Amino acid sequence: MTMRFLCFFLSFGLIISSSLATPALTTLQGTKISLTELKGQWVVINYWASWCAPCLAEIKALNQFYQQKPKNVLLFGVNFEDTSAAHQQQLTKQLHIMYPNLRDNPQTLLKLGEIKGVPVTFILNPQGQLQTTLYGPQTLKTLSSAVREFKRDYYAK
Repeated sequence: MTMRFLCFFLSFGLIISSSLATPALTTLQGTKISLTELKGQWVVINYWASWCAPCLAEIKALNQFYQQKPKNVLLFGVNFEDTSAAHQQQLTKQLHIMYPNLRDNPQTLLKLGEIKGVPVTFILNPQGQLQTTLYGPQTLKTLSSAVREFKRDYYAK
């Protein structure tokens, strides 16, 4: 009897734990990316808005950075405006944004801290910890240099 009781509770615990959702990011296309998939990767998250001239100016550099596909680096955009996913998709097409954009704001999930303005770019290390925050528009050179420098320092430890 005790053994059956124990088996029941162990089984129940497994069912409950398997049904809990793993925190995930969702792209505008609906692709879910679990936080465990991001471990071991450098994650660059750029916040932008369609009304922000410096944000629009940096899209070309972000596209170039994305196309270079730096090793173990993922780039995501986040529209800072409170707008629907459909409108966000329309904006990314209209503005020729090539890198994936996230549907929802990952600020709390990724512990990015307060966002005081755009454009702002966050770089997370392979452990998922915020490595640095870059304020203002980025160029291909500044973004590549920042990632390269932080990777070098991180792996030198």
